[in-house]
This record gives sequence, structure tokens and C-alpha cells, in this order.
Amino acid sequence: MSQSTGTGLRLPPGAIRVGITAFASASLLGLVVLFLITHDVRSSLDGFLQFQPIWILPALGLAAVDWFGGGLRLWILTRPLGIQIKYRKCVQTSAATAALAYLTPSGTGGGPAQLYGLVRHGASLGRSVATNFASVTVNLLFLSLAGFGAWFFGAAESIEGIRLPVANVDAATLFKWCAAGFGTIAGIVLTIALSPRLPRLLAVRFFGTGPRVRNALRFFQELHGAIRIYGARGKLALILAVLVNILPFGARFVMGWAVLRGFGIDPGFWNVVTLHVMLHFLLYFMPTPGGSGVAEVLAPAVMSSFLPASLLVAYTVLWRFFLAYVTIIVGGIILFRWLEADGQRLLARESDGSDHSAASEGSGVAPSRSASRTAPYRERKDDG
Repeated sequence: MSQSTGTGLRLPPGAIRVGITAFASASLLGLVVLFLITHDVRSSLDGFLQFQPIWILPALGLAAVDWFGGGLRLWILTRPLGIQIKYRKCVQTSAATAALAYLTPSGTGGGPAQLYGLVRHGASLGRSVATNFASVTVNLLFLSLAGFGAWFFGAAESIEGIRLPVANVDAATLFKWCAAGFGTIAGIVLTIALSPRLPRLLAVRFFGTGPRVRNALRFFQELHGAIRIYGARGKLALILAVLVNILPFGARFVMGWAVLRGFGIDPGFWNVVTLHVMLHFLLYFMPTPGGSGVAEVLAPAVMSSFLPASLLVAYTVLWRFFLAYVTIIVGGIILFRWLEADGQRLLARESDGSDHSAASEGSGVAPSRSASRTAPYRERKDDG
């Protein structure tokens, strides 16, 4: 059964389970491929014993920074629209959003999860949609600026001479391609969102009006609406949200360095961070949930210059665990708690409605129209 808010917004548990299954299956397949590439299963398994447990705490701390930073970004973006949600609930919504984003290709499930969290915490659906698209805008801006900023300040120079086994390409060259490619895509998306009229006419002219075209045009129209709203009343909030994004995304970029330090390896902080910025760009548009399967093969290829072959599997598993699996576990627990609580309220409302109807039929009195329209979320207590 899929639970819904009073607005009819639905988040089916079955879809979440499918995402978990797809994520786990793709990750397992990627690890199998990695084991086959390394050839030495025993040495790869022994590599886990070389990880120093003291580095578990910094890695978990970085995962938490991701959630709290994302919550702060969301809290800032809700202020201009008059959405009064506590920061604690924004952090919960941030963790749930990140979890569902990891379980869907290109993070597409993060939007519905964020909408669900905002609406169930009291925001209207319209304002939640505006906040959601503002989040998309802020994330694209930050990642584009991070890529070009790292390029401009010479971050690519720190990884010159590092050649990746994939296509035997230089890491600095690949980083520049990734930054330029991501920035170009983000620029096109934001340009269309700022002025969607001409792109809409061109899209209809060349691609027709099929379902995919209509969905894409609807996305850009809603993104355009969010930009207009924040342009009128939330310019400062957008700027602050872009700056705050250094917390959640910065934590993801630094995670690889923390795991490397756990193995007693320190090839240079900026070397590792720059490579993980590039890796994030490469995984952003992967068709598998959270880049699973691809990440398990691509990450060791990127980090092979710093790690012996015997540690590639251990590094990849621990990096993915602290980066994605921990968030999926925490955010998944939050999501299923929400769904369980909302399902119980829905059943209670239906039961009360049935009892009221039976009593009305027995007394010959018609049920109250206002009572039949009562949504379960107007009566709920704060369940966090």
C-alpha cells in the first residue's frame, strides 16, 4: 500500500524496495567484476584487516555532515516561502532525500522524497514543489562552480601525471572534461529554465508532443516557476544555500581521503579530493541507482595510483559503505517510519469514517461533510 498526505502525494514502499534491490544487485555485480579484475580474492579480503578502526568515527562524522548540511540548505530555502519547519525535521528530510536519491538513477528519487517530507511536516504541495526545484537549481550551480573553481585555481595540476587504466587517460585531462561537461549541461538546464518559451517551441517542433517531451517540458516549466519565485523574494536564500552546499558535497568529496587515511595512506588531501570531485561528476548521470555497479569499478580505477591491488576491493567497499550505505540505512529507517505512521493514520481515519457512517445510518442522520473531508495530517502529533 502506498501512503499519501492530505494532498494526495504518494510514496509507495514497493518502489523503495525495488530501488534497494536494484542498488544492492548492481553493487554486488560491480564488486564481482572488481574481484575478477584483481584476481587475488584472499589478498583482497585480507585488505579489510588493514583498516584502522579509529577512522570509522571521522567517516561516520562526514556522513552526518552530509545530512546536517543538506538539512541546513533545505531550512534556508524554506524561509522565503513562509514554510515553518524545524531544522531537526529538515535534517530528517535531508537524510531521507539522500537515501532515495542513492536508490534511483541520477538521484531522481530524491525529489519525491523531499516533497513527501516537506508536505507531511506541514508545507503546502505548491510551496514544497518550489523548494524542491530551488534545491535542484542550487545543487547544479554549486557543482558547476565547484568544478570550474577547482579548474581555475589549478586543482587539476595536482593530479597531472596520474594516468587512469580506463582508456589510459590522464587524470587531469579527464577532470577538465568532466568539469566542462557537467558545467555545460548545468548551464543548458538553467538557461532553459530561465527562459523556457523558445526551447519549448523547438522541442515540440523537432520531437513532437510525446509523453517524454511533455514530462521534460513540465520539469523546465516548474523549474522556471521556482526561479521566478525565489528571484522575487529569496535571492539571498539562494546565495546562502549555494554556499552551504559546501557542507554536504564537501563531506562526500573528502570521504575518499578519510578512508585512505584509515589504510595509513596519505597521497595528499587535494589530490584525493580533486579525483573524487571528478568521480562525482562521472557518477552523477549514471543510469544505475546511485551509480551502483559503475562506482565499484570506476572508483578503484581512479584510485589505483595510490593503492596496492590488494587494497582496491577493501577501499571501494568501505568508501561506498560510508558514502552511500550508511545514508541509505539511516534515511531508509526514517522513510519507513514515516510510511508506517502515515499508514496507521490512514487506516484509523478509514475506520473512524466507517464507524461514523454506520452510526449515522442507524440514527438516520447524514454524516457531516466537514468530518468526511478531515485529513489525518491535520490532527497528527509531532512524531519527528
